[in-house]
Amino acid sequence: MYILTARNNHITVENQSGQYFQLAGELVRGGFIADPESIKNWNEPNATKPIGQSEKDEIMTQIMKQTINSPFKILFQEPEI
Repeated sequence: MYILTARNNHITVENQSGQYFQLAGELVRGGFIADPESIKNWNEPNATKPIGQSEKDEIMTQIMKQTINSPFKILFQEPEI
């Protein structure tokens, strides 16, 4: 479970350990379309910790599951080819 705090063009995602990152995207009616490329590092006091691809995939899955039944949904953009 993540703590999600929304702003106009980003959401702060915080885990239970207090690590966080800024999820960039666009606020739309009924939710937020997030840019998966903005998931790069966990920020910690005085440090950053890179987020690997498998952890990134898990984060995206968990965020979508967490908001699926909410009136405010978070979805992720498809990568551009």
